[in-house]
Amino acid sequence: MGEVQLKETVLKQLEGADEKLLRMVYAIIEAYYEKEDPVVSYDVNGNPRTASELKALLDEQVEEGRKGKYISIDELDQKSKQWLKHTR
Repeated sequence: MGEVQLKETVLKQLEGADEKLLRMVYAIIEAYYEKEDPVVSYDVNGNPRTASELKALLDEQVEEGRKGKYISIDELDQKSKQWLKHTR
Protein backbone atom coordinates (compact mmCIF):
# COMPACT_ATOMS: atom_id res chain seq x y z
CA MET A 1 0.00 0.00 0.00
CA GLY A 2 1.45 3.34 -1.05
CA GLU A 3 1.54 6.53 0.99
CA VAL A 4 -1.53 8.05 -0.65
CA GLN A 5 -3.61 4.89 -0.21
CA LEU A 6 -2.43 4.55 3.37
CA LYS A 7 -3.46 8.13 4.20
CA GLU A 8 -6.86 7.64 2.59
CA THR A 9 -7.46 4.41 4.50
CA VAL A 10 -6.40 5.92 7.82
CA LEU A 11 -8.59 8.98 7.28
CA LYS A 12 -11.61 6.80 6.46
CA GLN A 13 -11.02 4.74 9.59
CA LEU A 14 -10.65 7.85 11.73
CA GLU A 15 -13.99 9.18 10.51
CA GLY A 16 -15.73 6.23 12.17
CA ALA A 17 -13.46 6.03 15.21
CA ASP A 18 -14.72 6.35 18.76
CA GLU A 19 -13.19 8.75 21.28
CA LYS A 20 -10.88 6.09 22.76
CA LEU A 21 -9.27 5.35 19.39
CA LEU A 22 -8.99 9.06 18.54
CA ARG A 23 -7.19 9.73 21.84
CA MET A 24 -4.80 6.86 21.16
CA VAL A 25 -4.02 8.10 17.65
CA TYR A 26 -3.59 11.64 18.96
CA ALA A 27 -1.13 10.43 21.64
CA ILE A 28 0.90 8.57 19.01
CA ILE A 29 1.04 11.64 16.76
CA GLU A 30 2.04 13.90 19.66
CA ALA A 31 4.79 11.51 20.75
CA TYR A 32 6.11 11.32 17.18
CA TYR A 33 6.41 15.08 16.81
CA GLU A 34 7.85 15.61 20.27
CA LYS A 35 10.78 13.41 19.29
CA GLU A 36 11.29 15.57 16.22
CA ASP A 37 11.39 18.77 18.27
CA PRO A 38 11.39 17.88 21.96
CA VAL A 39 10.43 20.18 24.82
CA VAL A 40 13.72 21.19 26.45
CA SER A 41 12.72 24.05 28.77
CA TYR A 42 9.88 26.12 30.13
CA ASP A 43 9.40 29.88 30.31
CA VAL A 44 8.68 31.75 33.57
CA ASN A 45 4.95 31.12 33.09
CA GLY A 46 5.44 27.36 32.76
CA ASN A 47 4.88 27.23 29.00
CA PRO A 48 6.97 24.57 27.25
CA ARG A 49 9.71 25.50 24.78
CA THR A 50 10.86 23.14 22.08
CA ALA A 51 14.48 22.74 21.09
CA SER A 52 13.99 24.81 17.94
CA GLU A 53 12.20 27.62 19.84
CA LEU A 54 14.94 27.73 22.47
CA LYS A 55 17.68 27.75 19.83
CA ALA A 56 16.02 30.68 18.04
CA LEU A 57 15.68 32.58 21.32
CA LEU A 58 19.30 31.97 22.28
CA ASP A 59 20.55 32.91 18.81
CA GLU A 60 18.61 36.17 19.10
CA GLN A 61 20.10 36.90 22.53
CA VAL A 62 23.64 36.15 21.35
CA GLU A 63 23.13 38.58 18.46
CA GLU A 64 21.87 41.26 20.86
CA GLY A 65 25.00 40.77 22.96
CA ARG A 66 27.20 41.15 19.89
CA LYS A 67 25.41 44.42 19.10
CA GLY A 68 26.20 45.70 22.60
CA LYS A 69 22.66 45.38 23.94
CA TYR A 70 23.51 44.22 27.46
CA ILE A 71 24.18 45.64 30.91
CA SER A 72 27.41 45.47 32.89
CA ILE A 73 27.87 43.51 36.11
CA ASP A 74 27.86 46.81 38.03
CA GLU A 75 24.53 47.80 36.47
CA LEU A 76 23.08 44.38 37.29
CA ASP A 77 24.32 44.70 40.87
CA GLN A 78 22.60 48.08 41.24
CA LYS A 79 19.34 46.78 39.76
CA SER A 80 19.37 43.73 41.99
CA LYS A 81 19.80 45.92 45.07
CA GLN A 82 16.67 47.81 44.01
CA TRP A 83 14.78 44.54 43.59
CA LEU A 84 15.78 43.45 47.08
CA LYS A 85 14.51 46.69 48.63
CA HIS A 86 11.00 45.76 47.48
CA THR A 87 11.10 42.38 49.21
CA ARG A 88 12.00 43.55 52.71
